[in-house]
Amino acid sequence: MECYETRSINKAAKSLFISPQGLGKLLDRLEQEFRIQLFERTKQGLIPTEAGVFFYEKSQKLIEDTQELEQGLELIRNKKRAFHVGYSCGLIRMLPMKKMDQFQDAAKGTDIVWEEASNQDVKNKLIKGQLDVALVIGRVAAVGFIEEEVSSKIMCAVVPKGHKLYSRKTIKIKDLKDEQLISLNEKYQSYTNLINSCEHEGFFPTIRAKTMEAAMIYEFVEEGLGIGIDVDIHSKNSLSKNVKLIPITDSIPWAVYVAYSKENQQSSMVRKFLNTFID
Repeated sequence: MECYETRSINKAAKSLFISPQGLGKLLDRLEQEFRIQLFERTKQGLIPTEAGVFFYEKSQKLIEDTQELEQGLELIRNKKRAFHVGYSCGLIRMLPMKKMDQFQDAAKGTDIVWEEASNQDVKNKLIKGQLDVALVIGRVAAVGFIEEEVSSKIMCAVVPKGHKLYSRKTIKIKDLKDEQLISLNEKYQSYTNLINSCEHEGFFPTIRAKTMEAAMIYEFVEEGLGIGIDVDIHSKNSLSKNVKLIPITDSIPWAVYVAYSKENQQSSMVRKFLNTFID
């Protein structure tokens, strides 16, 4: 593969920390074993034959499979000494550091591995057995899993002072049809919920800006770039007087669940996690 990518035995040998002569012998032995030429040797370098191209493409898949095998075995080894918690992007805002420390203290002797990913990726990892427990938005929708609701929040519009919607107590999705919107990006479930809610009303929203930080939504709104979309998890005192959070009554709710396999239902670590994070 290195010879294929560099088109040079000398360059490949340097990358592999072996001599060009030694690599040349390995390549010759490989061609003898498969009884087919993989490269044409020229003064300009190596030119892959049809067999060489085929060999390279299949080798990539073999490398991927080998890495997956190693990762799977590492996961099995780690299950005995580590507890893997996955959480969807953005949920860290709902996990008080005090409770995370409290869980860490309750789990003394066990390494806690926290993994953040997109909502769907976290669910997929849980289903594949790569996580012991997960904090996700919406149900896992898979057989053999238990979901316990932690919290349910409503989506809100972040409206700047002076906007025509500012005086409203609530709004509906259709009120956003002709608005410039500011949202978290595709890694966050709030973005997916926004798109799905708008499409349900028969239109695709105009997203002027996407960000990875919720705080930026409020800055962009204050700068007059549009209306923000966020979950109402803020204290009123923390909000600027120049913006207002207005509930979107018909949006998809932001329901947070702790999910875990039924096989782990009696796990002491899972019980400690539930006791810590579910009031």
